Amino acid sequence: MKPKNEPVSYVIGPQGTILTKADLPPAGVGRWTARRKAEIVIALRGGLLSLEEASERYSLTVEELAAWQRLI
Repeated sequence: MKPKNEPVSYVIGPQGTILTKADLPPAGVGRWTARRKAEIVIALRGGLLSLEEASERYSLTVEELAAWQRLI
């Protein structure tokens, strides 16, 4: 069993495919579709991205990311 703090290299995305950091939406995304939001939430929940990484990479507040998590 993998220790909780060890980073993961992929998660299963909202469409059932493998999702790596390279597959995540690019930084500077102008339009956040439901699928893109779901990819970020799944990456956060699965340990692919930390909250800090996502916030910095996508220029989103912790509150925005938390709202996405509640919705998805």
